Amino acid sequence: MLKTLVLCSPLIIFFFISYKALLVLEQGPKLPTIFVITPTYNRPVQQPELIRLSQTLKLVSNIHWIVVEDAPKPTERLRHLLTRTGIAYTQLATGDKQVECSGTGRPGRGITNRKVALKWLRENTKEGVVFFADDDNAYDLRLFDEIRWTKKVSVWPVGFASRTYAIGSPIVQNGIVTGFHDGFKGNKDRARKFAVDMAGFAVSIPFLFRRPNATMGCDEGYLEDQFLQSLEVSIDELEPKAENCVQVLAWHLKSGKTEIPQISNLELVNNVNSTNLPKLYDHFFNIH
Repeated sequence: MLKTLVLCSPLIIFFFISYKALLVLEQGPKLPTIFVITPTYNRPVQQPELIRLSQTLKLVSNIHWIVVEDAPKPTERLRHLLTRTGIAYTQLATGDKQVECSGTGRPGRGITNRKVALKWLRENTKEGVVFFADDDNAYDLRLFDEIRWTKKVSVWPVGFASRTYAIGSPIVQNGIVTGFHDGFKGNKDRARKFAVDMAGFAVSIPFLFRRPNATMGCDEGYLEDQFLQSLEVSIDELEPKAENCVQVLAWHLKSGKTEIPQISNLELVNNVNSTNLPKLYDHFFNIH
């Protein structure tokens, strides 16, 4: 019996090693965690919209959902909802004091929430990617597969992002971001350097942490622009996702009349045929 065990042990060891190797091959390299930041507030559609978003996030591997509600402290009602999703989550609250939009005298929607979440990230993690996902938007699963590997800042188109163009997108030429196709480029006396939507970019957490002063701005209409400028990233360093920005993988969903993109918008872009925009518009109207 002892001889049999001794003779078989190399086979057992070999089988064990082979089985572990197969597991590693199947699992591949460890997926970077995507930290999804969602501001929310109490309203009639809050629960259904959070449930809808959670059904998408449940299908994404290695994700952490940071939900920050407009409340003095985290509520039990929201905690029960988040627990039921089965998603790894952190529930935070804005507290009693909200950050005001500059010059408006009123709280800025989602500003304090995102600031609270960014503070939590700096104190609790070192790796991964951060993405701002509002609860009234819809997201294609393919988006998460792409942004997970963001090195600095990644960008992509957003459907129904503005009333003027009804679609917002980086302009991409030869794989490099050269500008932005967006209905709101800023006011007459102040242009937006980064004319992107909050749902249209993700940031590498190590890159974010190398910018200790980076934070969410408080100027209405310029939140994204201020945040990206605080990261000290140049436009040509942005990483275009969604097949070089020809696919719409994030959508604004708001009740009421929705405008659709007009092909005539392309006439406003110089050398438009050398950019991603004609194909982006084609993909918007035709499912690919």
